Amino acid sequence: MKIFTIITFIVISIFNSLFLPKIIHFNIWKVENNSQDISWAKFEWVNEELNGKYFEKAAMLIPCKVDGIPNIVTFQFDLGCNVTGVYENPLSSFYSKTPNLKKKLKHIQSKIMFWNKERYFEDLVINFGGYTASNKTAYIFSDYGEKVQIQNPKDTIHLGTIGSDIFKDKVLIIDYPKKLFAICDNVPEIYNSNLVDIELDEYGRVILPMKIKDRNYRIMFDNGSSIFPLITKASNISNFSTSKDIDTIQISSWGKIHGVTGKLITDTFQLAGQNFDNVKIYSNHSGLGIDDGTDGTSGNALFWDKTLIIDFENKKIGVK
Repeated sequence: MKIFTIITFIVISIFNSLFLPKIIHFNIWKVENNSQDISWAKFEWVNEELNGKYFEKAAMLIPCKVDGIPNIVTFQFDLGCNVTGVYENPLSSFYSKTPNLKKKLKHIQSKIMFWNKERYFEDLVINFGGYTASNKTAYIFSDYGEKVQIQNPKDTIHLGTIGSDIFKDKVLIIDYPKKLFAICDNVPEIYNSNLVDIELDEYGRVILPMKIKDRNYRIMFDNGSSIFPLITKASNISNFSTSKDIDTIQISSWGKIHGVTGKLITDTFQLAGQNFDNVKIYSNHSGLGIDDGTDGTSGNALFWDKTLIIDFENKKIGVK
C-alpha cells in the first residue's frame, strides 16, 4: 500500500478539511445492514513515521469492496471530513482493466458555476462488514491520491475517505480496543446510558462540549486526526495551558514544514462527559489554523481504550 495518500490526508484532516467542497450538495448516502442485530465492521490502524518521528495509530482505514473493482480497497475513516468520496488517481489505475469505471465519472451541472470542474461517481456502492453504502452521486477528489501499478488482484489499494456524511441520521459505535465499528438506526439498549449533548456543525461534523476551569469550549471530534489528543490555534493555547512546551512535531503541509508544539494541560477537564487529566494539547503555528467555528480539535488518542457512541440524529454522545 502506498503511504503518500494516507499521510497527506492526515495533514488535511488536522486542518479540518479546509479544502473540501462546502457549497455543492450531494445525495444522501443510503446505508443498509443485512442483520437485525448490531453488525460489526473492522477498521485497521496505520502506524507511520512522519518527519523522523514514529506514530502509532496514525490513521484508521476501513477495508472495503467497491462494486466494479476487483481488488480489496481501503477508505480512511475520517469524521473531520464532511464528504465521503473516491480519490481520482488510484481510481484511474483500474481503467485499463475495467474501462466502465471511467464512464461512471460525471461532471456536476451548475447554473451558477459555469466553470465548475467538480465531478461525481455515478452509483457508487461500498461494502464493508455486513453493510452496503450507496450513493447516486458520490464525490470525486479530483486529481488526488497516487496512481499505482496494479499487478495482482489481491493487492489492497487505498481509494478514498469515508466522512461524516455517511452517518447522517444514524448511530455510529466505535469500539477502539476491538478495532470494530457499527452503524445503527437507534442507540442499542446496552449503550443507551450516560449520553450527553453534542452539536453538529453545518456540514454534519461532531462538536464536543469541553469544560475547563469553569469555562466552556467547543471541540471538533476528528477521528482522522489521530496524531494529536487535542490541537488548537496558537492564539488559543493559553486558554488551555500556560505550561512550558514539552514536545515539538514537525509537520509537512503543502510543501512547507512548520512546528506543532505541545504543552501539558495541568487541570482536569471534562470532554464529552468524561474527565481527563495530564493530557497534551498542541498548538498549530502554521497560520492555517483550526476551524474558526470551534476552539480546537480532539483526535482518537483520548479514546483508545474506550467505546464511543455517536447519535447523529439526536445529537448525543456516550463513552464506555
